[in-house]
Amino acid sequence: MSKKKIIRWLILVAAILILLIVLIVNLGDIKSIWHMLTNANIGYIFLAIGVMLLYAISYQASLIMLTKYRYKKLSLVDAFCISGSEFFFNAITPFSSGGQPFQAYALKRKGMGLSDSTSVLLINFISYQICLNTVGLTFIILYYNKTFANIGNYIGFLIAGFTINMIILVLLLLLGLVKPVGKFFMMLFDLICKIKFIGKRFGKQRERISNFITNMQNAFKDILKSFKIWILAVLTKLLSFVFYYSIPFIALLAIGIDINSKDFVNTLALTSFTLTIAIWIPTPGGAGGVETAFKMLYTPFVENYGYSNNDATTISLTIMLVWRFITYYFMMGYGFLLYLIFEKRSGRDEMQQVEPISSSTQNDENVVLNEENNDIIIKE
Repeated sequence: MSKKKIIRWLILVAAILILLIVLIVNLGDIKSIWHMLTNANIGYIFLAIGVMLLYAISYQASLIMLTKYRYKKLSLVDAFCISGSEFFFNAITPFSSGGQPFQAYALKRKGMGLSDSTSVLLINFISYQICLNTVGLTFIILYYNKTFANIGNYIGFLIAGFTINMIILVLLLLLGLVKPVGKFFMMLFDLICKIKFIGKRFGKQRERISNFITNMQNAFKDILKSFKIWILAVLTKLLSFVFYYSIPFIALLAIGIDINSKDFVNTLALTSFTLTIAIWIPTPGGAGGVETAFKMLYTPFVENYGYSNNDATTISLTIMLVWRFITYYFMMGYGFLLYLIFEKRSGRDEMQQVEPISSSTQNDENVVLNEENNDIIIKE
């Protein structure tokens, strides 16, 4: 991903923001929404931002611990910036797919071996998937009946989204822990690629897929070697989910809804379901699907507090805006800031490494030092 591609994705995100505003205008009473936003309790808004920063720190902690454990030469500041830049690159790419490629590039740039960085990123991803499915399964067990009563036929999207997440986790576990499964998968891949049009399109990916399976198996071996660190990484990931999912509860308080504290866990579940339903959406940040799912889930929840359907819709759209701007746009800016800090520090370090070479060869007329263009290319 080059700088030009980053700019194109940012333009797309800006366009999505405009579409979001149009969606709000069409679905709700824009004057009432604006009134609620302008009269929101600023203290709760700052509380929500503070909780979001706690989410960022706890979410990043797992990758920081894993990388520092494996590569002690990496400074804490660089580890923090590399882990946090994920928020930016995931926000601007479909299916949140841009974070790990950048992190692999950044770790390699800091001198970490490819096998080590790949293992660390896979362990971190496995930790995330375990937490995501554990939390999702818990909430489905606890709140399935209540959620089914509220959204009826749409419950299928929730079950399908959860099933996809669970399949991903099961495949990761099987590929990493059972070697014959990896061999069977590659045999199946070779068999399918014998079909000409499939082979032409995907045959070149064989080595890449084989390497992924090998790296996954190595990652699970590394988990056993650093089991205590991995458990700590999982726990910090779980904590980050609580912070992230709690933002709508705080948003409800911010706009003056006297929500019962007993419904705190219920709002965590609804937010979890929102993101699970929106897993289908291929836009950056799941834009479009996330907003629709949020409204669909939170409107019946607000109605339970005695509001009419129209008022509940307005309230759910208002808290959705607060939640979305803090969890998506604010975090995108946070990640972009850390990315800029990383680039500035890396550029300075690289200049310091070049200067001794330049000074040692300045008297040699036969030596020419070519400086590369300072354009950052992130290989995917």
